[in-house]
Amino acid sequence: MSTISAIKCDAVAEPAANVCDEALRYERFLDLFTSERDGIYGYIFSILPNHADAEDVFQKCCIVLWRKLDLYVEGSSFLGWACTVAHYEVLNFRRSEQHDRHYFSQDLVDQLSQQYQGPRDSTNPKSEALRACLQKLRNVDRELLDKLYCSDQSLADHAKTTGKALQSLYNRAGILRRKLCECVQRSMEFSGADS
Repeated sequence: MSTISAIKCDAVAEPAANVCDEALRYERFLDLFTSERDGIYGYIFSILPNHADAEDVFQKCCIVLWRKLDLYVEGSSFLGWACTVAHYEVLNFRRSEQHDRHYFSQDLVDQLSQQYQGPRDSTNPKSEALRACLQKLRNVDRELLDKLYCSDQSLADHAKTTGKALQSLYNRAGILRRKLCECVQRSMEFSGADS
């Protein structure tokens, strides 16, 4: 009887462990992928300059990256690995679309792939400087920029909900853009990084 109970417990515990393992795998993938998604898309777009094609290949590449995550060597460059996978997805796409004369030759695709100088790591000095400069702004100014660049709500709708004149919001946004640009330039000059 204890053997049967042990078998039942193992049978119940095993699916729970599989769910836990799958959740950890998914979390690991999201951590790696979200930090490098722009670099992966940039790589694909550098080879397939049509946004619709690049987006299609990017979506397929995301699925392949998820399926092949176990082949990624922990501690190596996720972007490098992902761009290699993306390269093969571009080749597959080009093979299936070869009848269209508007696609680059294979030689040109290989040259573009080798010359791609996109982000090689997640720490872009200019992006870091911008993040630091954004933190120096007042909350109300950060919220305005968030509404302008990151929200589904239009600035006109924001003006209505806040009771502020639309033109004054645009003027303020212009001032903030200039302040941020100057702040980033100063930060880059101070750090000695190229702007």
